[in-house]
Amino acid sequence: MPPLKDPSPDAAVLPSPPLRIAFLDSWLQGMSEGSGTAVAIGGLAQTLQRRGYQVDRIAPPPNAPRNLLLRRLLYNLTLPRRLAPLDYDLYVGFDIDGFRWAKRSPVPYICCVKGVLAEESRQEQGWPRLMLWLLSRLERLNAQRASRVISTSDYCCTMIHHHYGVPRDRLRVVPEGIDLQQWPDPVDPDRDPWTVLCVARQYPRKRVPDLVTAFRSVVDRVPQAKLVIIGDGPDHSLIQQRVQANGLQAQVQVLGALPTQAAVQAWYRRSSVFCLPTVQEGFGIVFLEAMAQGLPIVSTQATAIPEVVPHGQAGILVPPRDVSALADALVKLLTQADLRHQYGRYGQQHVRQYTWDRVADAFLGAIGAI
Repeated sequence: MPPLKDPSPDAAVLPSPPLRIAFLDSWLQGMSEGSGTAVAIGGLAQTLQRRGYQVDRIAPPPNAPRNLLLRRLLYNLTLPRRLAPLDYDLYVGFDIDGFRWAKRSPVPYICCVKGVLAEESRQEQGWPRLMLWLLSRLERLNAQRASRVISTSDYCCTMIHHHYGVPRDRLRVVPEGIDLQQWPDPVDPDRDPWTVLCVARQYPRKRVPDLVTAFRSVVDRVPQAKLVIIGDGPDHSLIQQRVQANGLQAQVQVLGALPTQAAVQAWYRRSSVFCLPTVQEGFGIVFLEAMAQGLPIVSTQATAIPEVVPHGQAGILVPPRDVSALADALVKLLTQADLRHQYGRYGQQHVRQYTWDRVADAFLGAIGAI
C-alpha cells in the first residue's frame, strides 16, 4: 500500500461538519475482547468527532446475548426497526452489520470490511470454518448493496473483488490507524535484549503455535532467549500444550489477555523483538504498535503484511508456516543489536503515516464523491 497522501487543496468534495454519521457495529466493544477491530472503529469515530462530525456508534443493547454469533445475527435482524426513526446523513456498516439496512437506507450507505470473512474461513476447520463461510455470504450481500466499500489494504480490496464481485471502482483503501500520543516513543526503555513479544487474538490463522515450535530452535541457539505471549482466543490451550511439549516452561510466558493498554505497553517497552507469524491478516494493528515502540518485527510474507511492514526495513518477513525460517529470523535479530536498532528506528518513522488524522482524511476522501 502506498503512503497516505496529505489532503489535496481542492478537497471541496469532502463533506463539512456537521455531517451526521451512524456506525453500525455489533462487534465486541472492549479492547481486550474485541482486539484490533474494536480499537480501529473507536479510533476513527473519536477522530471524526474531534473534527466536529456527529458519529454515533450503534451497538447491540446491553441485554444482547453473550454468544457472539447470536449477538451479531439478532442485532442485524432488529436493526432496520431501530434505524427507521433515526436521521443520519451517512451509514457505515462494518463487515456483516447493516446488510438488511443497505437497500432501505434513504441516504448513502458504506460497507467497511475489516477482515474478508471468505478468506478468514479458509484458515479454519470444522464448525468455525462453516460459520465464517456462512457469515461471508452476509458480508457479500452487505458489500454488494453498498454505495461504496472501504477496506484496510490493497490485499483486502483485491479479495473483496474476487470473492464478492464488487467492482473495483467502488472499492477504496482506508488503512487502520494509531494514536501516537497514546503510544509515544519510549524514552530509555528498560529493554531485555533477549525477550521476544507476541500480542494477538489467538485464532488459528495467527499461527502462534508455530512461534512456540520455532522457539525451541531459538533457545537451542540462544539460551538466554525468552518469549512472552499476550492474548486469548481459541488456540490458547493449544499454545500452552505446545509450550509443555517443547519443554519451554522456563523460557515462555503465556499471559492471556491483559486488562489494560498500559499493561500491554509495558511489555512492548521491555521487549526487543516483536513476532506474529500470522498467515491471514487484513492489516495488523499490532504491527503499528510494535513500530511505534521501536521494535523490529518478524512476521510472514502473507496477505496484507508486506503492505504494513516493509521487509528488510522495519523487520524480516518469512514464508508462511516456515518454522525454520521463523526461528532463523528471530535468532538473527536477537544476536544483532545494530540490526534491531536500525529496523526499530525505521519503524518509528514509518508508523507516522498511520496517525488517526491521516486515516480520517483517507476516510473522508473515500466518502466525499458518493
